[in-house]
Amino acid sequence: MSGWLALAALVGGAARGASPPTPVNPAIAAAETRVALGVSVSGFLYRESFGGVSARESGVLPGFMASMSRLGPVLGVPDVYTGVVYDFSGGPLAYRGYVQGSGQGLSPYDATDHARFNHVEVRLGRALALTSSVDLIPFVVAGYQNWYRNVGGPAGYGEFYRAALAGVGAKLDVAVSDELVLSASAEGMAVLGGRASAPALDFTGNFGTSGEETVRLGADWRLGNVWHVFAGLGVRHFDYAGSGLNNGYYEPPSRTLEFQSEIGVAFGFR
Repeated sequence: MSGWLALAALVGGAARGASPPTPVNPAIAAAETRVALGVSVSGFLYRESFGGVSARESGVLPGFMASMSRLGPVLGVPDVYTGVVYDFSGGPLAYRGYVQGSGQGLSPYDATDHARFNHVEVRLGRALALTSSVDLIPFVVAGYQNWYRNVGGPAGYGEFYRAALAGVGAKLDVAVSDELVLSASAEGMAVLGGRASAPALDFTGNFGTSGEETVRLGADWRLGNVWHVFAGLGVRHFDYAGSGLNNGYYEPPSRTLEFQSEIGVAFGFR
């Protein structure tokens, strides 16, 4: 008889509905609801391929980042994640390779590139509590990036790159304590509508869709009710597909690898 009573209790519990989902950890919600500003150091390695030869550009650039994010209810939907992230890097990079002449001729050329990089992302997702101290945040992402390069000198020229970004990502947050949250994230995006231009050469070129991938590790330490300090390490890789010939010039296929470290302060507004 006791077996039947146990079965009846189990069925009755199922009929009343499953147990409520685990709530998002308060420390994680606090770490994801903030306005942040930090400084960064980025190492860049760029390679472009001119048929059988290649050019290389590399160096370490200072920069800064700014972001705003929130994790909380939106229009009655719980645990919605929204965020905007902006990165800037600028300074000299060493260029070792070739420059094009009209008709696709190549000339060996070594110089210093005076570069500026801008990267912005907008994110929208929803947090899922895996345990009482671990949350997963899948999100969709859209963004924009541009790069200005000027290798200078009589054979050099200024060139502008720009492209839209769209894709998906996920972030895993682990609350080590009420104050410390560690995180790991990954993103995969398409590079869309890419375009390169060199006004001095009267050149513009559109290149096809390619890819961008980013992985990042981070830590957020809450000092009090509102102030945080944070640090992060990340790697970003993206390709440009190259363009067709225009006015005797073309944009060769290229790939860029960026290693970034950052540290800063944040204001929590939860």
